Amino acid sequence: MGGYQMKIERILIEDQMAPIGLDEKKPAFSWLLTAEEGEQNLMQSACRIVVRTGEDTVWDSGKMETGVSTGIGYEGEALQPCTKYEVKAEVWDNHGGKAEAESSFETGLMDSLYAAWEGAEWIGAPHATVCAENRGVFTIESEFRMEGGKGEAGIVFGANDFRLNDHTKNELGMEGENYIRYAVCLEEGDARLEIYRVGYAPEDTAEKPFAVTKLVNWKEKTQEILTPENADAFHKLTVEVDGNVAYAYVDGILVDAIEEHGFFGTKVSGRQLNPRGNNDVLPYPRLNEIGFYAGKGTTGYFKNLTVRNVRKPSAEIVRETPEGRLDGGKSIFADQIPVENGYFKVEDSQITADPSHHSIPMLRSCISCQKEKKLASARLYITARGIYDCRINGQEITEDLLRPGLTQYDHRMNYQTYDITGLMKPGRNGIGVTLASGWWSEAQTFVVKNFNYFGDKESLLAKVVMKYEDGSREVFGTNTEDWKYFGEGPYLFSSYFAGEQYDARRAEVYETYSLPEFDDSTWEKPVVVDTVMIEEFCTMPGFGRSWPAVHEQKPEYIGEYDAPVRIVDRRTAKTRKELFPGVYLYDLEQEMAGVPRITLHEKAGTKIIIRYAEVLYPDLPEYAGKEGTMMLENYRDATSTDVYICRGGEEVFQPKFTFHGYRYIEISGVEHAPELEEVESLQYSSVTGFHGSLTSSHKLLNRFAENVSWSQKCNFINIPTDCPQRNERMGWAGDTHIFCHTALNNSSLKKFYERNLQAMCDLQTPEGQYPEIAPVGGGFGGITYECASIFMAWELYEQYGDIRTLEKFYPGMQKYMDYMKDKGLPGTKVNPAIGPLGDWLAPEETDLLLLWNAFYYKEADLMSRIAGALGRTEEQHQYEALAAKVKKFWNETFVLPDSGKTCNADGTLCDTQCSYAIALSYGVAEDRKRIGEHLIRKTRAIGYTVGTGFFGTGILNQMLTEQGAVEDAWKMMLQTAFPSWLYPVTQGATTIWEHWDSYTKEKGFGGQNAMNSFNHYSLGSVLSWLYHTGLGIQRDETKPGYQHILLKPQPGPLEFMKGSVDSPYGVISAGWERKGDKIEYQVTIPVNTTATLFKNTEDPADTVELGSGTYTFML
Repeated sequence: MGGYQMKIERILIEDQMAPIGLDEKKPAFSWLLTAEEGEQNLMQSACRIVVRTGEDTVWDSGKMETGVSTGIGYEGEALQPCTKYEVKAEVWDNHGGKAEAESSFETGLMDSLYAAWEGAEWIGAPHATVCAENRGVFTIESEFRMEGGKGEAGIVFGANDFRLNDHTKNELGMEGENYIRYAVCLEEGDARLEIYRVGYAPEDTAEKPFAVTKLVNWKEKTQEILTPENADAFHKLTVEVDGNVAYAYVDGILVDAIEEHGFFGTKVSGRQLNPRGNNDVLPYPRLNEIGFYAGKGTTGYFKNLTVRNVRKPSAEIVRETPEGRLDGGKSIFADQIPVENGYFKVEDSQITADPSHHSIPMLRSCISCQKEKKLASARLYITARGIYDCRINGQEITEDLLRPGLTQYDHRMNYQTYDITGLMKPGRNGIGVTLASGWWSEAQTFVVKNFNYFGDKESLLAKVVMKYEDGSREVFGTNTEDWKYFGEGPYLFSSYFAGEQYDARRAEVYETYSLPEFDDSTWEKPVVVDTVMIEEFCTMPGFGRSWPAVHEQKPEYIGEYDAPVRIVDRRTAKTRKELFPGVYLYDLEQEMAGVPRITLHEKAGTKIIIRYAEVLYPDLPEYAGKEGTMMLENYRDATSTDVYICRGGEEVFQPKFTFHGYRYIEISGVEHAPELEEVESLQYSSVTGFHGSLTSSHKLLNRFAENVSWSQKCNFINIPTDCPQRNERMGWAGDTHIFCHTALNNSSLKKFYERNLQAMCDLQTPEGQYPEIAPVGGGFGGITYECASIFMAWELYEQYGDIRTLEKFYPGMQKYMDYMKDKGLPGTKVNPAIGPLGDWLAPEETDLLLLWNAFYYKEADLMSRIAGALGRTEEQHQYEALAAKVKKFWNETFVLPDSGKTCNADGTLCDTQCSYAIALSYGVAEDRKRIGEHLIRKTRAIGYTVGTGFFGTGILNQMLTEQGAVEDAWKMMLQTAFPSWLYPVTQGATTIWEHWDSYTKEKGFGGQNAMNSFNHYSLGSVLSWLYHTGLGIQRDETKPGYQHILLKPQPGPLEFMKGSVDSPYGVISAGWERKGDKIEYQVTIPVNTTATLFKNTEDPADTVELGSGTYTFML
């Protein structure tokens, strides 16, 4: 072997190590090759793959003369379901050496139909879980009459809100009695609805109604509802609360609403009850305590008080009658209100009670494993509508979190496969599963009304398959006969947005319910849970997309084995401060996304409230009285509050079914404040291998690079999100494609992004339009967002060289391009579907038509390249012709012929950094030299600050560099004035912000408290330029897959820089250091790759060809 020693570090099957539950019919194989330190120029010359199951060989590739070691597709016999396969890879190198390694994979059900679950049923709770203090979308209703047909009577909700009972828990400093009351008032010749809001704002009063409206049909304004003839009869009062607003109905007729004129157009809306506003605010009211009201001198008779969900299936979740409640128990009013003639009788009083009931569902059963046979294997196949935690015989089955994750559930349900052989024992085995809302139910999206988006009840689908050594097989699935349900467990409530509530006094049942000997004799039977079709609806008329219908078809069941959410980092609190008596603020000094782990030492029954924030109010006049406290306005409808009720003694609270985005933790209700080391934060992420790194002699630049990495980890929790903290956390396609290139430099994310592309395909309309948000759908953005499917598919192909990505998503791309033909592009006649967003949150505004047509050009250009890569020559030429047409139009329309500056569609001057950077990066500019000169001029004219937003920022420095202005790019990169990448760092940022000035020491939040995320990776996409130019590491775009690397270092005005990027062939590292008037450059090239080093970027011929290994050069 000539002293060379190449080895196979690991074998990957579908980019995973020894996956289990694989549903790919033709999985791809890859391996990472390594060598001893100091060895160079090692390349694979040939390989062989052998796949066996038992004694049978199902594929022997034979010795293949190829240097490719990634994405080699299976070409053997048809794989069988639920079968383990052994994989052996043999590799020969260019020095005559040979290496080999083995791995395995196991197929899943390999059948996407429900029938593959062999009779297992979707089961869940027979009762709803109601946590009244966290329910902000509901319909409350009562049937009542007033004795004598006169007086004042009605219903109450939103009472005794814990936030308004304590001045430290609300931003208006309220403390005291609080409620919302809707009352029908009948007097001689007058019927009206009086609305009282008490204790929500300083101006509220119990003596005067908040609003009064005539009891007439709101739409027609004339039709009377209550008349002298029916005044003494029973009437129905209904109030639909959609977060911050409410609609009122009497006898089914709308009597109170408003016409709202806002950012999303004009629409009929509910009356605003929240004194803080309607959109993008902390939500008020919540359901909280509910009850009845009868005014002075009034005797009211009430048949019932019900609460139901607003969104289909509009299930009734609370029903209080004199006979009892929904679950058959005693009414919450039984000890407070007398009953007369079968009705609640209320006189001269207001009576409320908490309607909360039932914890989140716990399900359990026992599995019998035959004692007289030897168990060969046991597998658990499991999924949930919601998220699940599963234990067998008292042991958790996985360290993965938030399973099964988010997909477009009505199109595909991911399931997981677990090897539980080692957990099973002869005889009875216990299995317990706890379900939480996850992404299925409770609050979803930035639209408050999207409550219970996919359904109102969580459910479980699972089967255990046991195989014995004699070849026999047994299946045990979820059903309503063998399983039991319990609704009084310790997890009282859990929601991603609202937080988690846990009563540790009930912990024993959770700790023991998966044991086979557990006594479940008092538990109930679960019920079969079906989905209900929910029609599309629009919340942004004339502006955004409708939220798509769900459950119009049955989903496919697909095995998932990649990108699990796990704990990837831990930090302890650095400082503690007592804000108010018993209220302690802990600072992690780092923004994170995950959950805390807090050690407590309190008496049994002590109620601890834990809240979270990204930032504190600064000491500025506009925040007088709030300085140093948590700014929560930007969390909006995500109240992010955990509650823990102690069992007594030393105990640890670590939420299981939620996550938050935060830097600060507020703990109240304790007598003994936890020490700093007792307050720990656990970082969640699907990025479990982070290989991108960058350090230099510039401390602010180092912090910026760290901030980008943190924002990626925080926003890659199951899907790529925009932010991890507020009531959004969504897969906005614009944000996703902006950051994709940078993210791929940091981590191996092929499957992660392909799953996102699949969600975009699932949501593609019959006409071909892609969604702006995936999964879920809806939103707004237009072409700048919908293009993500094309942009990212090509990005993945360039990074990994896997043609299967293009093959899989090409039909959907074609359909989208057909859809675009009818939208007025190229041209100025633009269908609203093309917009409405441009360079989001840019300091300089760039003409929308200029941007949209540039995006359209890039779509056509990439489609021609994709068609070419797929060998579809005719289609390649068609897209080339389209691209040429768009390019001609763009240059004729958006470039002034005399000056060469960019202009708006109306001919007026545009002249923005973004317009030039986009023109260059997307390739739409005809005269690249002239456009480049204007980009350089503009950059200098604005003092090397950044004038771009989401879409122009990531490409800005790269375009300057390509135009020969690398010194200008470095000046802008190291700029600390506003707006710049380092400006937020000077203001204390530990992640990337949504705005360039989300916070400043001089102006605070600048009046943008609510629409203000402090963890938003988009503006950090320039990190890829630091990798490509600072370190010099670049892909060879002519050879997709990173097997050939271009090294083009262009050091900045620093003393040193070093770092690394991720690639399919291993980590590529590089760095440089100034040595007098020379620069020492060191690079490490992975085994089985080559590189071209450009020693002098001004002389393309001054190059050195390199093989694998570590090298040092003087530049």
